[in-house]
Amino acid sequence: MIAYSRICLLTLVTGGLIFSSCKQSSEGQGAGLIDQASMDTSVRPQDDFFNYANGTWVKNTEIPASQSSWGSFTTLADESLKNIRALLDSLSQEKGLTKNTTPQRVADFYTSLMDSAGIEAKGLTPLKADFDRINAVKDVPGLLDEVAKEYTEGNGELFGLSVGADDKNSMENVVHLSQGGTELPSKDYYFKQDSSIKKVRDAYVAYITKAFVISGATPTAAYKMATEVLAAETELAKVSKDPVALRDPEANYHKLTVGELNKLTPGINWVDLLAKLQMKTDTLIVGQPEFFTGLDKALKAVPLEQWKSYLIFHDIDNYAAVLNNDVVEAQFAYAKVLTGAKEQRPRWKRAASMVDRNLGDDLGQLYVKKYFPPEAKARISAQVDNMLATYGQRIQQLDWMSDSTKKKALVKLHAIAKKVGYPDTWKDYATVRIDKGDAVGNLKSCAQYEYQRNAKKVGKPVDRSEWFMTPPTINAYYDPTENNINFPAGILQPPFFFANGDDALNYGAIGMVMGHEMTHGFDDQGRLYDENGNLRSWWSSEDSARFVQKANLIIKQYDGYVAVDTFHVHGNLTLGENIADIGGIAIAYAAFKNTAEGKDTTLRIDGLTPDQRFFRAYAQVWKIKIRPERLKVQVMTNPHSPAPFRVNGPLSNLDAFYQTYDVKPTDQMYRPDSIRVKIW
Repeated sequence: MIAYSRICLLTLVTGGLIFSSCKQSSEGQGAGLIDQASMDTSVRPQDDFFNYANGTWVKNTEIPASQSSWGSFTTLADESLKNIRALLDSLSQEKGLTKNTTPQRVADFYTSLMDSAGIEAKGLTPLKADFDRINAVKDVPGLLDEVAKEYTEGNGELFGLSVGADDKNSMENVVHLSQGGTELPSKDYYFKQDSSIKKVRDAYVAYITKAFVISGATPTAAYKMATEVLAAETELAKVSKDPVALRDPEANYHKLTVGELNKLTPGINWVDLLAKLQMKTDTLIVGQPEFFTGLDKALKAVPLEQWKSYLIFHDIDNYAAVLNNDVVEAQFAYAKVLTGAKEQRPRWKRAASMVDRNLGDDLGQLYVKKYFPPEAKARISAQVDNMLATYGQRIQQLDWMSDSTKKKALVKLHAIAKKVGYPDTWKDYATVRIDKGDAVGNLKSCAQYEYQRNAKKVGKPVDRSEWFMTPPTINAYYDPTENNINFPAGILQPPFFFANGDDALNYGAIGMVMGHEMTHGFDDQGRLYDENGNLRSWWSSEDSARFVQKANLIIKQYDGYVAVDTFHVHGNLTLGENIADIGGIAIAYAAFKNTAEGKDTTLRIDGLTPDQRFFRAYAQVWKIKIRPERLKVQVMTNPHSPAPFRVNGPLSNLDAFYQTYDVKPTDQMYRPDSIRVKIW
């Protein structure tokens, strides 16, 4: 998930076409909202539209020392955090808040996180009970008991555990097991010998060493334990899949009985372990059975004391943000090497983010009440409907898909549910106990609540109204097993949506985000799920082959982009997001051309034609600058292409862009029609 969203001005759907009620005026609506100062007019739009639209900003902008990137998403996230801080500061100053209410929980949690003196005085003592249990472990069954105990408190190690829809029976919640237990960004970070990757590994070992020194070990002993922790994680990495292999839904779906899983891992008693994990089930979805076979062997091969060091370090790491400053700084020293950030974020930003992550629905209620009025939700919902109508028209006009598959695609499209702004029903945190003097305890209480809430879902129907992002989040997502699109309130602001903007502006920005999320239902992964969210084949073999042929062109195109140094964009890893970007801008443009402004060839606002405004609005959404350290991590692990290629890549496949800017075969963004990709 990442960078998706949708919305525009008040619109009407008439006869399946989209018409806007926006006032069109060269002196009125939308004027001054295109960022002209960011342009670099020395760059030709036909050669590099990203830098044509944003180049001067990129040259002149310094990434804040506490950030690894800066631009549209991060500046909006910064504003969101300021709004959250204002809410929290105000509540924290109120006297006599009623215990176990929304205001009390968020205010006291924030207070506990801001209590630097109290946290410093406690040092690592809040983790003493954890350390005592780990040190008392006598054998592998005892080690697994401790893992289960920590899972219920939010510290999940050795493997991945979650509860969610069965991909092939999407109405029912099941237990999912997956590979896990490693801290470095991906499998490659344990094995590649590139100097920048080795630097990250060395920084990680230095962080682990420092954590053990802080916990009382001598430097020599601490370094030995740190290398052993890395070695234990490396054993898990050996049997893990890489990020590309994890993108195949069918290859990562294995429904097993508990007995069948026991046979794969004779050293792990899953009946006993699942009971301690409080997961009542006879069957599980095991994503990567080979990982668990490898884990079983590693538990026997790696000395017990080494695994105990592994658990102690990860306990410290899990709570580092609410421990004393030495731990915070040790963790940040590693993060500096990994991300390139120069300074720690201010304490209030870290605290506000933690409240959002742990009490998201409590905070969300307060946030939307102040910052997201009901009329905004209604207006955005209407815009999403308009985009869906255009998508349907596009599917009907496809020249590469058979009529039988088109009918099924339309059924799926019409079944997409939309969720805008915030949940209709909020989580009830009544069992969460928050003490303004106990930051670690508060984190554990929140984690215990969330763990229990999920454990109770096993075997129950999926609640498709549930949200997996909080309202202030600057992001959006599509859920394939629920076939729904989700747009938190946080992203429905400039530069994504302008309440006083014209259609060209809003279709190019938030409209593209809408189209992006919708297209995820039909990307290389999403297309494998039907209208009910079940993983099953619904395409004809011929249509599927044609889709793959087009997708291979996208893979080859993005493989050719160099992100930084010798690090290329990974076409296979980013395929789904690239399909969504290419489809999203095409759908948004088609919807825009159904508006009055889209049809007007004479209108000028800020000296730009409607089509020029549309493309400029799109480019300014991706006005992002990123540090090289973070960029290397992104291209190795992240399914999203770097910002310049999220502009130039999709536009180089869109005929309308060629027409608007008179792109010729000699121009750098030109792609011959034979390889110009048009899927959706």
